[in-house]
Amino acid sequence: MQVSIENKEGLKRLVTVTVPAEDVKKAYEKSFRDVAKKARIDGFRKGHIPAKILEAQFGSQIISEAYDDLINATLFKALEENKVEFVGRPEIDLAKASFDKSKELTYNATVEVENHIELKPFEELNVQKIKAEVTEADIDKMIENLRQQQAQWQVKDDTAVADGMMAKIDFTGRTGGEEFEGGKATDFSLVIGRTQMIPGFSEQIVGHKAGDKFTIQVKFPDDYHAENLKGKDAEFDIVVNSVSESVKPEVNEDFVKLFGVKDGTIETFRKDLRKNMERELSRGVDTLTRDNLFKALGEQYGDFDVPSLYVNMEIRRLRDNMLNRMRSYGMKVNKLPDNLVSDDKFKDEALKSARLGVILRAIADKSGIKEASKEFVEKHLNLIADAYEDPEEVKKQIRGDKEQFENVKNIAYEDEIVAHVMAKASKGDKQMSFDEIITNRQ
Repeated sequence: MQVSIENKEGLKRLVTVTVPAEDVKKAYEKSFRDVAKKARIDGFRKGHIPAKILEAQFGSQIISEAYDDLINATLFKALEENKVEFVGRPEIDLAKASFDKSKELTYNATVEVENHIELKPFEELNVQKIKAEVTEADIDKMIENLRQQQAQWQVKDDTAVADGMMAKIDFTGRTGGEEFEGGKATDFSLVIGRTQMIPGFSEQIVGHKAGDKFTIQVKFPDDYHAENLKGKDAEFDIVVNSVSESVKPEVNEDFVKLFGVKDGTIETFRKDLRKNMERELSRGVDTLTRDNLFKALGEQYGDFDVPSLYVNMEIRRLRDNMLNRMRSYGMKVNKLPDNLVSDDKFKDEALKSARLGVILRAIADKSGIKEASKEFVEKHLNLIADAYEDPEEVKKQIRGDKEQFENVKNIAYEDEIVAHVMAKASKGDKQMSFDEIITNRQ
């Protein structure tokens, strides 16, 4: 067997294999025997069909199976002997191959190879180690947020509309003296500063009280979604039906019991909040550290070739993630426009992810990190399980679920690589607040 390998564009290699005539003959004879055992032709007993008739009826099948046997027997051996570390499925080209059972056979195959990048010094990465803690002020702010979530609207008689208040209004809109579609509503709830309206609409409601009737002037934005209203002047007749104020509950036993604090004490409530917030902070720090490092690695190595197999895998992953998110929102995804699901939409991000994967594998190989250690796996199990009443039972269930536990190990493996790099790459500390970390996660 003769083999030649030619470098083509990027990571592609053209492999030309010439199989000796003797091997071609053996492959043909084997294929002939296999077909002869199964072939059926009226007038002949199975297995006793004359050779010329069998070749006339099943010649293309005999040659096709002989091709398959020859390629399977020679291509992978040729790649191995020539130390070609290919990825994906080889593309076989038989366009110029001519099968003759008495002559040698030459065929071509195109493969893509791994890109073994040379690692760059971790010390050149400009990544800071993130420092953050949950303070008493953070807990106070969290309690205020929870109070706001539990707030109730209470009607305030003879009170003027102000920022943060809710006005129940009737309105009728006109452009050029004519009412327009969608410009009329009854008992519409307008929260000043929160409800999105046409610029200038909410501001002109401020200061009015229940029972007031008045007309306001506004202008639709030039980029308004309704074509017939873009940039047009309009007026709205307004009737204020009621004005309400958001009243937050007191932080007492009844309040804290809403959040599962059985003993009803503020002390236990704050302790539980701290534990939950510290868990979220830990996740946030890990995520932000990973994102910062991955960005720095991408900039450090720049553009380089990666096998199309890796890019295509990332495209499928990104598309599946998007579709799953849409399904979780109750959206139908079976008839989405082509531009939303085409490969081109995901290609740039997929290429960045594929390159990062090559970098991380190179770091892992050089560092001897073959899989996540027990320490990192346990850390991630705890982050998940500590949110439940019986953490040990939750961890047991995760370990018993092969797919779920594999996901935990994959995250732990990635984080172990990050920790290994950060040990040398860190350029000092960056102090961040709880709010900054959580905002970055959203």
